[in-house]
Amino acid sequence: MANLNTEEIKKLKKGELCGLIALICAGISCVALIVLFAIAIAKADNDLRVYASLTCLPVGVFSLAAAICNLKFGKTLDRLIKNYVQEVFIENAALMHPEKDGLTYYISYDGSEFFVKANNFKEQVVFDFSSFGKLSAAKKSNIFNAIVERLEATFCKLAERGGKYKSVAYCAIKGGKQSKAVSIIENGTPDKKTYKNYLKQQ
Repeated sequence: MANLNTEEIKKLKKGELCGLIALICAGISCVALIVLFAIAIAKADNDLRVYASLTCLPVGVFSLAAAICNLKFGKTLDRLIKNYVQEVFIENAALMHPEKDGLTYYISYDGSEFFVKANNFKEQVVFDFSSFGKLSAAKKSNIFNAIVERLEATFCKLAERGGKYKSVAYCAIKGGKQSKAVSIIENGTPDKKTYKNYLKQQ
C-alpha cells in the first residue's frame, strides 16, 4: 500500500526551510549591496565602496546554501510526491475507469487530502498528504501538478500503445467552483502541449 514516511518528510522539510531562509538572507544581502553601492557612488566614498564589495560575499554564500538545500531537500520532496501519486494511481487503477473512451477527471482537495474523480462516478482516488502537516500554497501546487503530470503521462502512453480515447480532460475544483477543463486527448489525439510535457518527462 502506498504511504509516506512521516519522519523522513519532517527531516526533508527542515532542510527545505533552511534553504528558504538562506534564499531570503541572500535577497536581503543583495538589497543591502545595491543600497550601499548607490550611496557610495552618490557620496564618492571609496571606503563605503569597499564595504559594499564585501557584501558580495554573504550574497554568494547564502545563494549557494539555498541552491544546495533546494537540490538536496526540495527536489527529494518533489520526487517523493511524484512517486506517491504514481503508486496511488496504480493501486486505484480501476477507479480511473480507463475502459471509458470519454473521461473528465475532477481534482479537488480538502485539508491535507487530494481527490480525483472520473466523470460522474461516486468513487474517488484519495491522496493522503497528512504526513506533510499543514500544506502551503506552494506545496498544494506541487501536488496538483504531480497529479496532472501523471494523468498526462498515463494517457499519452496509452495513446502511443494504441489506446482508443475520444477525449480525456481534467479540471480543478476549488471552493465548490470548477475550472475550465484542460484537454489531455481531444478527438482521439493527444493535445500538442500535453504531449510536449509528456515527452519532457521521459
